[in-house]
Amino acid sequence: MRICFLCDEYPPARHGGIGSSTRVMARSLVEAGHQVRVAGVYPQKETAPDYEIDEGVEVTRLRTSPGRFRWVRSRWMLYRKVAEWARAGEIDLIEVPDMDGWVAGWPALPVPIMARLHGSASYFAEEMGGQVSRMQFRLERASLRRADFLCSTSRYTADRTARLFRLASPIHTVLYNPIEVAEKPPQEPRSRTRVVFSGTLVVKKGIVSLVEAWPKVKAACPAAELHIYGKDARTPGGGSMQELLMSRLEGEARSVFFHGHVNRDELCVILRTARAAVFPSYSEAFAMAPMEAMAQGCPTIYSRRASGPELIEHGSNGLLVDPDDREDIARNLTRLLADDELSRRLGHAGWQRVCNGFERRLLMARNIDFYRSCQDLFHRSGKKAA
Repeated sequence: MRICFLCDEYPPARHGGIGSSTRVMARSLVEAGHQVRVAGVYPQKETAPDYEIDEGVEVTRLRTSPGRFRWVRSRWMLYRKVAEWARAGEIDLIEVPDMDGWVAGWPALPVPIMARLHGSASYFAEEMGGQVSRMQFRLERASLRRADFLCSTSRYTADRTARLFRLASPIHTVLYNPIEVAEKPPQEPRSRTRVVFSGTLVVKKGIVSLVEAWPKVKAACPAAELHIYGKDARTPGGGSMQELLMSRLEGEARSVFFHGHVNRDELCVILRTARAAVFPSYSEAFAMAPMEAMAQGCPTIYSRRASGPELIEHGSNGLLVDPDDREDIARNLTRLLADDELSRRLGHAGWQRVCNGFERRLLMARNIDFYRSCQDLFHRSGKKAA
C-alpha cells in the first residue's frame, strides 16, 4: 500500500506523542514493504529540512506563510499537495490525527481519509474542565465527520470523543500505539535513587501534582533525585511553568533537575538506568511516554484516569496513582525506591507487557488489515471521486 500521514510534528522537528507514534508507524510500514509519505505544515523557524527521506519514509514539510489568515492558507496548501498525490495515483489512503481539524471542509478525493484519535484539543479541554474556542471545536468536529473511517488509540478516547462530538456511530476500532521493544530487556545497572518524568510541563501531564508530592518522597528517601525532561510551557496565568514548579520546591529544589526537551533516543538511554519513571497524568489518549519507559524495563507509575488502566494493571506490571492524591503519588514512588525486589519485578513485567501487547510488528499487521478494509469499503461504497 501507499500511505500518506498528515503530521505537523514529525521528528527531528519539535514533537510530542503524535510525532513519535507516526514515525514508528511510518518506518514500520516501510520495513514491511509499503510506501509511506508524511506531509505537514511547520513554522518558518523550524530547522528540520523541507524534504528528507527518513529510513525510507518521504517527509515533506510545508512552511506557514506570514500574515493574516495564515492558518487558512496552510490548510489549503496542505490540501493541494495531498490532493495532487491522490489524483496522480501516488497514494492509496490518507491518515490524519484528530487534533486541529486538518481535513475539515476538504472536497472529495479518490482515496479514503482515515482519522486516528490521539486526543483532540477539544477532547483534552473537556477532560480538564477547560475551554476551547468555538472555531477549534467546529474544525475538529468537521474533520472527524469528513473522514471516511475512524479508529482510536484507546477505548476510553473512542467513547469520550464519540460523545463529545456527537458522532453518528460509535467508534469500534481500537488500534493502540505501537512501540519499539528490544528482544531482551535492558541489562544495565539501575540507579537506586533516580526518578524520571518526561513530557511537556503542563498541568494535564500531572507535573504539578508530582512536584507537590516530591517533599514527601524526599522525607522517606533522602537520597532520591527527580529528573524532569520536557519543554517548558505557560501556566494558566501566562508565566513559565518551570519557574512555578521551582517556586513550590523550597528546600527540595536541589534534588530536582530540569533538563528541557531531549529526543527520544537520548530519553531511552536515560530510562535504561533510572530507578523509576512516573507519569501522574490527568488526561491522555494512549500515551507514548509510559510505554517507552516500560520498553526500557523501567518500573513505571502511571495514572488511574483515562486510558491508564488499558496499559497497566496495578501491582502486576506497573503502578497506578490518582493525580489529585499527592499522598498516593508519594507512597507509590517511595515503594519503588525502597523495595528492590518490587522494582525489579515490575520493571520486567512492564517490559513483557509492551513486548507482548504493543510491539510495533505485532500491531503493524493489525493496522495494515484495517487500512486494507478501509480501502476496500471505500471503493465498494462508490465514494471514489474523479
